[in-house]
Amino acid sequence: MKLFSFLKKKAKSFSAEQVYLKHDKEQKVIAEKAISAILMTLPSHRLSAQQEKQIEIYATEKLGSIRFAPGLKAYAVYQGEFKEGWIPDNYFHRHVLPRTNGFHSSISDLRHLAKRILKAEEMPDLGYFVRGCWISADGLQMTKPEAKSYFFSRSAEIIIKTNSSMRGQGFYRLAEKDFAVLDEGKLCDFVVQFPIEQHEWYARFSSDSVATLRITTVKPWGKPAKKQAAFMRFGRDGVDRVTSTSRLVIGVSSAGVLGQFSLDSDWNILDHHPDSKIEWKGQVIPDFSKMVKRCEELHDLEGTMGIIGWDLVMDRFGKIQLMEWNTGYPGVVHSEMTTGPNFLETDWSELWKKSRK
Repeated sequence: MKLFSFLKKKAKSFSAEQVYLKHDKEQKVIAEKAISAILMTLPSHRLSAQQEKQIEIYATEKLGSIRFAPGLKAYAVYQGEFKEGWIPDNYFHRHVLPRTNGFHSSISDLRHLAKRILKAEEMPDLGYFVRGCWISADGLQMTKPEAKSYFFSRSAEIIIKTNSSMRGQGFYRLAEKDFAVLDEGKLCDFVVQFPIEQHEWYARFSSDSVATLRITTVKPWGKPAKKQAAFMRFGRDGVDRVTSTSRLVIGVSSAGVLGQFSLDSDWNILDHHPDSKIEWKGQVIPDFSKMVKRCEELHDLEGTMGIIGWDLVMDRFGKIQLMEWNTGYPGVVHSEMTTGPNFLETDWSELWKKSRK
């Protein structure tokens, strides 16, 4: 039995290592693409041979592998200098996330549980479709005709988001006439939400899709949760949601001020929104500190996760709308590149050493 357990553990370790190596290769390609695109706008940020060597030595000695160097180089090219303490995406995936959020990190993928777990009135949930059943946000089980009447008595239009969906995928906008022909069984489980009318501050950039503020909070063991990073995602005119291909990402300072540049899905840089022509630099997000405080409060209430990414926005009535939370993969790439290093208060850069024990 001991031999069997040993071999099983070894096989599992080998399988995980293959996944990590694949991710390393993917991240190298992404980093090289980002560097190439950024240098088109910021050619003076090109790294010297000495800087590249410095980063490679840092990745090897401080983070445990030269495979983490490409991500660090991309960060350095964007900011025009190398800074110690940055967390590359593949390092985050391999060493940080398994320790901070553990085996139950995918809990945020189950959208029908979010409001129950967080008890957050800010979530725009109307109801859910779970294992073939329609359920209201209050827990009332309904038939499909009853669900139709319930949802559309509260909103002329509804939003459906399937479990495990992200980056604009698994997103459906339905009018009452569409609901009757909805084949819900093909979508598996999902949440039903009312559409958010965003605050005019966000809408002036683009009114066709709801912008998203990502606030990343970290909760060390036995300590209060604290906001460590933030960035904005804006959409484009003619697209009804922020998708992986239409998004424009801008770093946000600790005071809630937008950075100078946005990054699109191909890492191209712009100093303004391409549709509204509004410049990013210096724009101050309204009620930023209020939203930060609420995310920290919710993280403390949940408590079991070390890091959570919160997607929220202020609506036209000045009320916080929490669209979703992310525990499975609350990415750090955009925040680290634009405003990092953001996680200097953690022990994350030391975690690779613990993994070797």
